[in-house]
Amino acid sequence: MIIYLKSRTTDEIIEVHIDNTRFRTLVSLVVEDISAPYYDVFTKVNDKLIPYRLGFFSFLKLFIFSGRYQLKLKNGQIIRTFTTRNRQLSYLHLSDNGMDKKMRKIQTKAYFCGKFVNLIQPFNRPQLAFEKLSERAQESGFAYFKYVQEHYPKEKLYFIIKRDAPDYAKLKAMQRVVIHGSFQHFYLLHRASLFVSSETPGHAYFWRENMGLTANVVRTKPYVFLQHGVLGFKKLDSIFYGDRLTAPSLLITSSLFEQNIVTSQLDYDAKRAPITGLARWDMIDLAQERMNNRDKILVFYTWRPWLDDISDESFRASQYFQHIKATLTILSNYDDKQVILMMHPKLHATLDQSLLSKVKLWTDNDGPMNELLSSVATVITDYSSISWEAYYREIPVVFDMFDHTRYTDEVGSYIDLHELPFGVKVTQDKHLHVALSEIAERHYQLTSKELADKTKYFDFQDQGASERIHRQIQSLDLSAIRRVKRRALISAVGRMLHRSNN
Repeated sequence: MIIYLKSRTTDEIIEVHIDNTRFRTLVSLVVEDISAPYYDVFTKVNDKLIPYRLGFFSFLKLFIFSGRYQLKLKNGQIIRTFTTRNRQLSYLHLSDNGMDKKMRKIQTKAYFCGKFVNLIQPFNRPQLAFEKLSERAQESGFAYFKYVQEHYPKEKLYFIIKRDAPDYAKLKAMQRVVIHGSFQHFYLLHRASLFVSSETPGHAYFWRENMGLTANVVRTKPYVFLQHGVLGFKKLDSIFYGDRLTAPSLLITSSLFEQNIVTSQLDYDAKRAPITGLARWDMIDLAQERMNNRDKILVFYTWRPWLDDISDESFRASQYFQHIKATLTILSNYDDKQVILMMHPKLHATLDQSLLSKVKLWTDNDGPMNELLSSVATVITDYSSISWEAYYREIPVVFDMFDHTRYTDEVGSYIDLHELPFGVKVTQDKHLHVALSEIAERHYQLTSKELADKTKYFDFQDQGASERIHRQIQSLDLSAIRRVKRRALISAVGRMLHRSNN
């Protein structure tokens, strides 16, 4: 039998000759030379590619025992078997996410234990907080967890983190810290009534582990989305749309301006998008910020999704690479402030080391973003939510949206990028060095209009966001939320069974 693996993001199609019987039992494919992350499986009928769809029982087998259908390649990468919503067989090719056979056995025990305890003790269930890939304690998830521990110590809110994470040290002395990958971690994924994080629920589990009973529990768990920053320059993924099974129960906002985006663009009612401010802003003392010595310029360009699967050669030829290279060349001669660069690993690997040697490359090992921003005089960015963080801290922003036409078409923005609410925009008539000179002339301060307009975008500029978020969480009717999600899940299974019978 011949099957065809078609990349979702490139035109690559790989022809694979396999044993028909082994394929139908879902044994992972031995294909060493694949490069893209996602491949969908097709067969060919009359020279036309037809999606290969699993029968319902094969789907269930893969769903429940997904760990059996993974293959570790010689290069250390993993091929994971999964299916799409319409049961098309697909393969995920990514780096090892750390889930091994030992953990799968622990996970199975924790699954049954968690289900049993939920059955006999359905009330007073704990809650779980976490941050990116369960590797950090820097953002709103940690800020909220810390606040609850200090002000509501009897509440059962736990925080997940990996033992080898740099931020684990700051959590050692705290209560209710859970090691990622432990029995307690897997147990609490099932036992918890609610997730609280600035990331999607998948970050509480193993990245891209999207099949299996535990993965489904994680994916459909009620959660409060604390957000990284203010919505505006980048549209959210469809999983956040208010009518989706994967949508958060609460989506935290910072102003009526932002709440209106959520209610009009994402189909939430105002009650599900409460105006509280971000929990991590509780760690910011604005009065102290205004007195800080600001001796750095931070450069941060967001990644472009259309660059995910291209070769290094194509990446170097891209507008994105060439523009950032030119920007760093200009800034390498800037001696008024220290230039700090934060960037995607692929950019780091391809930029000239001679150019990088003239700036300070900031990594997670150098410290959290919030500490860095306390000494930043100006931020140069494109569409990143870091611009809102800078504005909140009263740091001038230079917007360098060199590819805004393509970005608007492929990513999208809730704000007209021709009419920015704050900052200085680089244009053909106003080059980067002109924008920086303009900010330097006003001694790296916001304009009077920017200061006056802050209240439009930040309803609160205090250190009370975590308390406001806590009150919102306490008011949630989690039983009702679980009933709605349960009905939606049963309906989805029913549709799948209907398609199977047709």
